[in-house]
Amino acid sequence: MRYLYAILSLLITIGLVYLLNTPMGGVPAFGKLLDPVNGFWANAEPVDKDFNTQLNFPDLDPSSEVWFDDRLVPHINAANDHDLYFLQGYVHAYFRLWQMDMQTRAAAGRVSEVVGEKTVAYDREQRRKGMVYGAERSLKMMEEDSRTRGALDAYSEGVNAHINSLNSRTYPLEYKLMGFKPEQWSNINTALLLMYMADDLTGGVEDIQYSKLLEVLSKEEVDFYFPDRNIGSTPVIPTGTKHDWQAEYIAVEYPGDRGKKFPEYRPPLRKDDNSGKGSNNWVLSSKKTKNGYPILCDDPHLNLNLPSIWYEVQLNAPSVNVYGVSLPGAPGVVIGYNEHISWGFTNNYRDVKDYYTIDVVDDNSYRFNGNEVAFDKRVEVIKVKGMEDVIDTVKYTLHGPVIYDEHFRKEGVKETLAMKWMAHKPSNELLSLYLLNRAADYPDYVKAISYFTCPAQNFVFADTKGNIAIWGQGQFIDKWKGQGKYIMDGSDSSTLWGHEIPIKENPRSLNPDQGYLASANQTVTDSTYPYWYNGDFGEYRAWRINKILDTLNEATVEDMFAMQSDVYDMLAEGVLPIMLKNIKEEGEYISLLKGWNYRYDIDDKAPTVFRVWWHYFYNVLWQQTKFGKLRGAMYPLPERTMQLLQVGDSCLGDVAGALQASYLLATDSLNKLKETTGFEWYKVKNTTVRHLARIPAFSYSGLKTGGWGTTINAMKGNHGPSWRMVVEMKDKPVGYGIYPGGQSGNPGSKYYGAYIDKWVNGKYNELVFVTDSKTDAIKYVWKTKGAE
Repeated sequence: MRYLYAILSLLITIGLVYLLNTPMGGVPAFGKLLDPVNGFWANAEPVDKDFNTQLNFPDLDPSSEVWFDDRLVPHINAANDHDLYFLQGYVHAYFRLWQMDMQTRAAAGRVSEVVGEKTVAYDREQRRKGMVYGAERSLKMMEEDSRTRGALDAYSEGVNAHINSLNSRTYPLEYKLMGFKPEQWSNINTALLLMYMADDLTGGVEDIQYSKLLEVLSKEEVDFYFPDRNIGSTPVIPTGTKHDWQAEYIAVEYPGDRGKKFPEYRPPLRKDDNSGKGSNNWVLSSKKTKNGYPILCDDPHLNLNLPSIWYEVQLNAPSVNVYGVSLPGAPGVVIGYNEHISWGFTNNYRDVKDYYTIDVVDDNSYRFNGNEVAFDKRVEVIKVKGMEDVIDTVKYTLHGPVIYDEHFRKEGVKETLAMKWMAHKPSNELLSLYLLNRAADYPDYVKAISYFTCPAQNFVFADTKGNIAIWGQGQFIDKWKGQGKYIMDGSDSSTLWGHEIPIKENPRSLNPDQGYLASANQTVTDSTYPYWYNGDFGEYRAWRINKILDTLNEATVEDMFAMQSDVYDMLAEGVLPIMLKNIKEEGEYISLLKGWNYRYDIDDKAPTVFRVWWHYFYNVLWQQTKFGKLRGAMYPLPERTMQLLQVGDSCLGDVAGALQASYLLATDSLNKLKETTGFEWYKVKNTTVRHLARIPAFSYSGLKTGGWGTTINAMKGNHGPSWRMVVEMKDKPVGYGIYPGGQSGNPGSKYYGAYIDKWVNGKYNELVFVTDSKTDAIKYVWKTKGAE
């Protein structure tokens, strides 16, 4: 019997050892994870860790070093460009390797390799978007230029130098949790990261939704409800700006009548929750500031993730001295300033992605202009953790890849659709950043941004000479009016994209009389701009910014800090008086709204009442019109809805009835909130800075923030100000900045979420150019051994 127990005990022990050291589906091998020497314990970082070290890289110049300040910001001082970008790659990998790995996997459609079956559909869509295809084409152009080829090669060398120094004990924690290890970095990874940003910033198009609306609306009605340029816009390029060029091309009207039955489409109801997805920037001339220097402000709104999308850095070499934020995975500084200029961007939102129906002949060809044309096929092998590979063949047409067909459907689209996208054209945005980092004046800035083609951005600029400027920069197509607003017939050459608009004819403004420039993803130009375009523009933040700057004089950097945290809502100002005037209800909720100042303050309850009521009112209002005849119809923007309410347009139907019905729905929701979480604004909004792997223990939730997507401080649930920057362009520029996170990507480090409290409270760090490691600002030094 004892022998039997011994055998049984041994078998159980063997079984436990096997189970603890074998991953099960998406679950890691817990034995390895809990190993006290090599498991997650090895990632715990002492609070007083000494980061001083000696690096052994014989190929680097011995004078090249990395100096860290007390916030762990690296000030990389290099003898040449190679050493500069090698060390930037090494530093990025040291602090953010897993993030770099996962973001480029996400771009390439390779998440299932490490996550499993649940991300296969995501990976398939990434492959069908042509993400790798576009990255490969752009990488070829990057590597044809010696400057960007040199930066990429050196950066990849630096990343791999760190990867090669790791072992299972020193892998970042997420690798241990997810049960995989890093692979070698190559230049295509950086190209994929840039493609990932292009996808994020140009991904939202409405061709399919507009096409579906033609089942219940005429084209004239679609134009009425969805004007190409938002009515009442304060455009990025100030109204009345004279163009100092003659248009080289102007497309003619499309001669045909599309008259086509469009694909079935069932999008979700517009919930009015996309407002604020974008950014703010503005710049004041010296005549508007107290100290007589231009002040530039930038505030890109992106997903709030940990590790943060940004990594703060100073890069100093004989050809460059620049400070700002970088993207882990790419060389250079993306947003920042040097000794002469400062710059920042907001998303431009002009439409650079169109859909075409494909007349399929068979599995190998399609019709175009009456002829059969062969598909170019790309076989995509998607590796899936714990499963067999998934094979998907993506067919490419002269328009672009077929994204939806009988093998891959989405949201009820039943026809075969190909996608034409500016991001598929070869480009070299990295060269734009390389030159911006080194720019000394306005002509340098103009030359630098000319290489930035997709995603299109509103580039704001200031220099120490007192100049301010903004360009609506990207590569755009000279389209006939309406081209790309709807799905187009891909079998007809008359729908093909036309000429590329010359970069020199992009809209811009230099030193305007009004003394400032501002963009917040609003309409780019007034109607005098000769080229037709459409896009997904929003106006509320721009209205508020321009209203403040119009009357602001003797501005200080402190005024700019306050503006970036402004929580006043122009939507509420425009619609709430109408809502209250047409409702007969009284009680706690109405009383809160009557006393409200239209500010989304942290503990206030009135913003919650307004947002809940507006949500229901917006949907009930449009459901009673023609839009209600089409299940899942896209509704007009809140801006257009507000304007129609203000003029009492009869197209809205029974406004009072919609208000009454929506108020009853809102009351029910608010009562439930009172009984559960409470309805103070910050509790309902629940701003969360979320770990990329959605691990709650590594995330920060329930942050006490105000604002909303329609306010300058566009702070939402998991989307908001990803980097606030203010730069005063003195003879030696002085910068301030903050982002929601910290320099380290290690959840076990005190530098992981170090800035979050400051960011929540609207505070800033001073950004200091360091020129000497002996200064008090420097806490740690990484020396390079160099050649002997």
